[in-house]
Amino acid sequence: MFNKHPKMFQDPQIEYPIYDLNLDFADYITKSKKIITDYRVDLNKGADLIINANTPFELRPEHPQFSVKDPHKIKYGALLVHGLLDTPFIMKDIGKHLQSQGLLVRSIILPGHATVPGSLLNVKYEDWLQAVRYGIASLSKDVEAIFLVGFSTGASLNLLHTLQNPSQIAGMIMLAPAYKINSSFDFLTNWHHAISWKWPRAQWLYISEEMDYTKYCSIAFNAVYQVYRLTQAIKKIDHTREPPCPLFMVLSYDDLIVNSEASIRNFQGYTHPHNKMILYIHDLHKFNDSRIISRKAAYPEWNITSFSHISLPSSPDNPHYGKHGDYPLASHIDAKNHYLFCSLDKPQKLFFDLLYKLKLTRYQRQRLTFNPDFEFLVDALSQFIKKSATKNEVISTNINPSVNHLVD
Repeated sequence: MFNKHPKMFQDPQIEYPIYDLNLDFADYITKSKKIITDYRVDLNKGADLIINANTPFELRPEHPQFSVKDPHKIKYGALLVHGLLDTPFIMKDIGKHLQSQGLLVRSIILPGHATVPGSLLNVKYEDWLQAVRYGIASLSKDVEAIFLVGFSTGASLNLLHTLQNPSQIAGMIMLAPAYKINSSFDFLTNWHHAISWKWPRAQWLYISEEMDYTKYCSIAFNAVYQVYRLTQAIKKIDHTREPPCPLFMVLSYDDLIVNSEASIRNFQGYTHPHNKMILYIHDLHKFNDSRIISRKAAYPEWNITSFSHISLPSSPDNPHYGKHGDYPLASHIDAKNHYLFCSLDKPQKLFFDLLYKLKLTRYQRQRLTFNPDFEFLVDALSQFIKKSATKNEVISTNINPSVNHLVD
């Protein structure tokens, strides 16, 4: 794979349109779309589908409520920030729900993503942070208050930005935030620089066939190292400083990518009374913190035994990752198969495949790709936004009133 498709594993040195904070968002979308069209190497079939899935998007509410202070601005906006290896597509289901609640929704691309895996060879987390700055600057021209919505690395970028620049942020939605990577050796992922000039393959933690048109499958060491640097930058901020706005956190306790216990500890250290967490866990553990809602992580009727990292933001009806999705490894729960869907990493996958081949287990394991509890999640998210809006005295009549049962 590495030698067969050399362009895929080389850095194309792309310049991203994120440094002009006055750039109109429609122009940002156009420029980003051209980058995707110019640099992807898999557009020989289904080009329009691939390009549109990876391009940043804007979702305008059908019935917006405008600001009293400035009638040219919509009261609420949401900036969606995807995670490492992902693209704006992973945030689309959440974005559509927020649009239905009256928010102006925009997504961005983090530099190094949506083109070829080699784009992550030299990127820095500061470049990703600049993309967040651009998104906020652009959205703030059109809305009164902003909700930052981030998945994994995107959630951590939003947190760092908000701790450094708290103005105009009404709340944060953090799905599987990367407070800590699930590895004891993440700080060593920069070791490859010592030998990669001689052996380019050393720059890669993992190389795979790129079979997901909305996400990289191959992983550059530098990409993981930049997430580590991001987590260290957050740690360096005064530990007594809390996010200045309420936050809504969603976690899978079985997450094998980020450390859920580290996220829980950080959440419990935050004192804001309007903070909420949804935690998918096997035993519906009751925490002393009433702000934490435990939800079941197993659906035996669907052969689901736990929630994976990537499953959280996607609806069961997602056209790519859902139960009828076009992704070859989507969790097709209605198919006649012998799979258990769960949180899974590559070593575990290899181990369980071996057991299955040896007929020592009845089921193969496959990573869960969607959230079967998605409707509850977005209803709880609506209630969180309603509370946060009340606190900021900008209540929107578009917030779904059917979720009042979640009020404490």
